[in-house]
Amino acid sequence: MVEAAPARNGILLNKPTVLRSGEWLFPVSVWQQPARASIAPPFRHDLGAEVGANVWITKDRGGTFSMLGQAQLERRIFDEHMLVERRDGQLWMLVRTLDGISGSTSTDRGKTWTAGKPSGIPHVNSRFFIRRLTSGSLLLVTHNPPDGKTRSHLTAHVSDDDGKTWIGGLLIDERVGVSYPDGVQAPDGVISVIYDFARTREKQILMATFTEEDVRHGQWTSKSARQRVLVNQAKR
Repeated sequence: MVEAAPARNGILLNKPTVLRSGEWLFPVSVWQQPARASIAPPFRHDLGAEVGANVWITKDRGGTFSMLGQAQLERRIFDEHMLVERRDGQLWMLVRTLDGISGSTSTDRGKTWTAGKPSGIPHVNSRFFIRRLTSGSLLLVTHNPPDGKTRSHLTAHVSDDDGKTWIGGLLIDERVGVSYPDGVQAPDGVISVIYDFARTREKQILMATFTEEDVRHGQWTSKSARQRVLVNQAKR
């Protein structure tokens, strides 16, 4: 008989990160407060030290889990954080804040984290997406609106220096109301990114496919390039 694991507090909204060591890290957050009661009712006031951008670990491929570390950031509500293992072994955490994207780093494999500070990456108060590509470069999908505030102009960039600088700029969808990108890279190198559009009006989930070279040149030129592919259309 398998005994069920005890329930834990937190919200897991983004993919885990598999380290070179084989360990899996999960970005699990406990929010400071709910933005709307309909999202997180009822709010518990007794979570104390659990509130933050937490990192959970499994060393046995999901057999057991334990709390590893936590980053604290100012002006946060929904963390929606993601983790990247840099080439030098440091871990880099990017976190959604009211000011856009803030970052924190860990030099001890995720046990302790630096105080969060703005990353310098232009963005709005919304979810972003980052992942390591098979080439070794980083892919980042963020909002890049002219006014710096609107959830529009979903754009992909790549970095060859672990996030210090970003190049390219493939405009995925410029319309107002696009948000919450998530993606994966297939063995053949094709990148697929899904996102929602006008979630309370059009109620659409869309997909875009492209290659790393498309991103680098900012052009939809590969044979794999497709835009605004309808994945799901809600009726109510």
